[in-house]
Amino acid sequence: MCKGTKTERSSIVVIGLSVHTSPVEMREKLAIKEEKWPCVVQELCNLDHIDEAAVLSTCNRVEIYFVTGSWNKGTQEVREWMAKV
Repeated sequence: MCKGTKTERSSIVVIGLSVHTSPVEMREKLAIKEEKWPCVVQELCNLDHIDEAAVLSTCNRVEIYFVTGSWNKGTQEVREWMAKV
């Protein structure tokens, strides 16, 4: 858990790209090396509406899992973070 607070109605959300949904160029741009996962998780947890986060990045997919108390705001924050990568 990244933050010490719990919300009563949290959502678990996943945002990702796979070999089935996006071209290789996009997946390569968003690929996160395994040694960078802890830093990326910390960056995500520093966002205002993200309570917990996990990253999975392989040659075929990139997925970000996160827990948020506000589905809309949390999803928006992660999408904006991904757009900056």
